Amino acid sequence: MNVYQTIRTRSLLYYNRGLECANVRNLSRAVNYLRMSVRCDKTNIEARNLLGLCYYEMGEYVLALREWVISENMKAEDNPATRYMKAVQPDITRTGKYSQCVKKYNMALSYANSGSEDLAVIQLKKVCSMNPKYVKAHLLLALLYIHQEQYSQAKDVLKKISRVDANNIDAQRYMQEVQENINKNPARSKKKSVADDSVEYKSGSETIIRPAYFKDNATISTIVNIVFGIAVGFLIAFFLVVPGVRRQASAESAAKLVEANNTISTKNVTIRNYQDQIDELNEKIEKAEKNSSKSEGNMNFYKNLLQAYVKYENKEYEEAGEILAKVDESKIEKDFKKAYTALKEQVNNRYLRILYREAAGNYNQGEYEKAIKTFEKIMDVDEEFADGDALYFLAQSYRMNGDSQKAIMMYQKLIDQYPDTYKARNAQRYMDQLKNN
Repeated sequence: MNVYQTIRTRSLLYYNRGLECANVRNLSRAVNYLRMSVRCDKTNIEARNLLGLCYYEMGEYVLALREWVISENMKAEDNPATRYMKAVQPDITRTGKYSQCVKKYNMALSYANSGSEDLAVIQLKKVCSMNPKYVKAHLLLALLYIHQEQYSQAKDVLKKISRVDANNIDAQRYMQEVQENINKNPARSKKKSVADDSVEYKSGSETIIRPAYFKDNATISTIVNIVFGIAVGFLIAFFLVVPGVRRQASAESAAKLVEANNTISTKNVTIRNYQDQIDELNEKIEKAEKNSSKSEGNMNFYKNLLQAYVKYENKEYEEAGEILAKVDESKIEKDFKKAYTALKEQVNNRYLRILYREAAGNYNQGEYEKAIKTFEKIMDVDEEFADGDALYFLAQSYRMNGDSQKAIMMYQKLIDQYPDTYKARNAQRYMDQLKNN
């Protein structure tokens, strides 16, 4: 009992120190104390919730959610962690954006390790723009600037870190090194200053300054050119080639008939031969008509594809997604499958986010029938969207709408696809309640 009390007391001591650091925005030190606190006593809910808040302030949203989920599982009632998660979860676009930040940060770290510092700087500037509180990304960007002897840029980045984490030890150490180098050679430091929205690097003997934020439209342009070329090709075939084949076949048939009439009295055998040729020409005409009909069907397919792309370019993502959902993929030729897949991924990425935000809004407002229809649309396109959140809230909507059978089916699917997760545990609890009622 004395040992447990000692450990509990030490956990509270670390919590109090972490709270003091958090109050003066010394977040990195607060995180260290709070991690030691929950390591001593994992049931210290106050320390775990405060640790999640510190992570949230430092831009570590995934880590923050992890701590709050653990806290809620330990104490389901009267737990502030539930309120914190509800405040963050509805902002689906923001959550998706920050998951992209983590991916871009990891990519930048890989570039830096492989010596491609210019590419790493570009990625990190994007990350810092998307998530201004992401301390790790700012620290890595400052370190790269220091390595490139761009001390003015490094100093600006470190100042931004101090606004989030006032006494970050790494930031202070970097700032000391930056200040020493600026004091040693201020002229060189000014020469290397480049606007925050640009990147300076050397190519051979030349110094190149380029914008840090740019959008590479090469893929989209390639898709447009391919689709446009396909459409023009089918239009030419439909309006020029097929009528020409018909006219040519008809002309040849007429010429053969005239020649047969001139010799009908003496060459009955020749007439039969010409009749056979006429039959062959008629078969060609029928095949040409069938090809024309097939071309018309293909034209409708590529017309829908073009409409979807135009809607996507006009930022009408929902309309673009609905058009693509009606496209029969079996009609896509192998050569154009890759272009179609690329367009579909870009459209669905926006389309599913819009549907998810609409469905989440209906769910939060208690309009469960509307939420079910929208979540089912998402399931038709991607059952694993939002890491299973769409499937989870579809099951919840069925339950809240009184459709227990479908809710149980969705909960079971969620348990099978995402075992050993908090969503699976919640699904199991709700499914047991429905079966016992």
